[in-house]
Amino acid sequence: MSIFFKLVKALISAVEPTPQEKKRKKVFYYVMAIFAVFGIMIPMAFFVGVIIYSLTAKLMPTGAGQNAAELFLQIVSVFSFIFGLNVIFSVFYFSGDIENLLPLPLRPFQIIASKFTASLISESIMEFILIIAVFAGYILAAGLPFYTWIIALFAMLTLPIVPLSYCAVICMFVMLVTGFIKNKDTVNKITGFLTFGVIIGLIIIVSNSGGLDPDNLVTVLSDPGNTLLNALNIIFPHVHFIMSSTVNNTAINLLFYIGYNVLCVALFLLVAEAIYIKTAAGVSRSSSSGRKTLQSTLSSVKQRRAGATYLKKEFRILIRTPAYFLNCVLINLIWPLFLYLIYILQGKTNFLESFIYDIHHGNEETVLIFILGVSAASVLVTAANCIASSAITREGSHLAFMKYIPMPYMTQLNIKALVSIIISGTGMLVFVIAAGIYLNMGIKLMIFCCVIALLSVVFASYFGIFMDTINPKLIWDSELNALRGNYNIFFNMAAAILLEAVMCTGAYLAFRFTPVGSLFVIIVLTIILMILTAVSYILCSTRGVRNIDRMSI
Repeated sequence: MSIFFKLVKALISAVEPTPQEKKRKKVFYYVMAIFAVFGIMIPMAFFVGVIIYSLTAKLMPTGAGQNAAELFLQIVSVFSFIFGLNVIFSVFYFSGDIENLLPLPLRPFQIIASKFTASLISESIMEFILIIAVFAGYILAAGLPFYTWIIALFAMLTLPIVPLSYCAVICMFVMLVTGFIKNKDTVNKITGFLTFGVIIGLIIIVSNSGGLDPDNLVTVLSDPGNTLLNALNIIFPHVHFIMSSTVNNTAINLLFYIGYNVLCVALFLLVAEAIYIKTAAGVSRSSSSGRKTLQSTLSSVKQRRAGATYLKKEFRILIRTPAYFLNCVLINLIWPLFLYLIYILQGKTNFLESFIYDIHHGNEETVLIFILGVSAASVLVTAANCIASSAITREGSHLAFMKYIPMPYMTQLNIKALVSIIISGTGMLVFVIAAGIYLNMGIKLMIFCCVIALLSVVFASYFGIFMDTINPKLIWDSELNALRGNYNIFFNMAAAILLEAVMCTGAYLAFRFTPVGSLFVIIVLTIILMILTAVSYILCSTRGVRNIDRMSI
């Protein structure tokens, strides 16, 4: 057992910032952790808890009070399974520790058990928060006794085990029976398309069920013959067991829940003992197809402007690396589609209809809310795609390239920011222009929206790059670990969301409770965004450059 705990500790440390990094920026981590808690975790938990509380309160008279929380936990399990496939493939087969672990006198199940546990701990933090928020909303709305909070805490820690166990068994069997998955790039592509397909499938199912209208949701969830919930309960029965343990036959259902978790873990450990070593042989961490020989590469070299070549290099890395493309680029292409799908899924009581009607007729308050929404969406999308906040981290062991090429650090940072601005800004401008035409907002208002969107993107890009210069994650063994092991991405998103929330709330309150008009507020907002952009640029050109200069290779 001591070997197991040592392996888990070592594997978690591999994707965490090193002790030297934490010690060097101890105050930074404390401050950013506070931003993350109050900027992302608490608001997300509160939002989820309120939704579950509201739906549960309406479902209680129908005798189906647990169904809202149960369905949400089932959906969490579905996404845990989908995203877990990529993680389990990467951790089991395409991490840099494989070459070191396999020659050791360890049983296959010991290696797999430690990797599984490390993945569960590292990947499920946000999932833990969602689970406890769901239980909090459900318990408070249903008025359940105190002991259900103990069950909720136990469920928070153990609910992701079953989906990840499914992933582990599937990954090992896929590696056993297929010959084409021999590198992580193929896995990233497959899981990316699978994720997109599942999301679209869920949206179609919700649409066919009548949309997201609250009254319709209550009707659907109170139906004992709910096809979606019944099907998910068959796939993930542990969710139904743990929810049932809060209302009836507590001990029996809790034992069923524990037993099913133990069964799943035992099954994948037995499979690992039988086939893991065989399946781990011969895999590689990246694709070698399409690589040119050194001679052919040198023969095709042409002299180009340094800035254009660096820009091309940055774009190629983002687009040609599946992990970066799926996590950094794709979100900018599909988020307007999901926004539109949310709009059409509102059902008969579509709350956006009155909003669109007011914009059509030039309602001053509604127009201001739309512009504030454009600014918030621009900052959020730019922070979420992490193109800027992982700009230095993506260099990894090639940081020497930044230090030794004959190009000033600030020029390199400007090019990295330009990549984020082009990718993030293009998506925002297309959305703003399309929305402006559809809403008939007029040229002046569309120009304001475009300027505010671009300023928000530029500010978020330079701010994200500055955050990543403070303490980048330069030691990683796969591109996916470069993103998921980089706390700067999470901290940057939290800080950007908090700052944008304060700015937008202040702008709206100024409009509502002072005699100033919306045009004045929009102009002031534009000036504030210009100042924030200038401050972010100055931080990059001074502290950011100094941070890079002090980095050891």
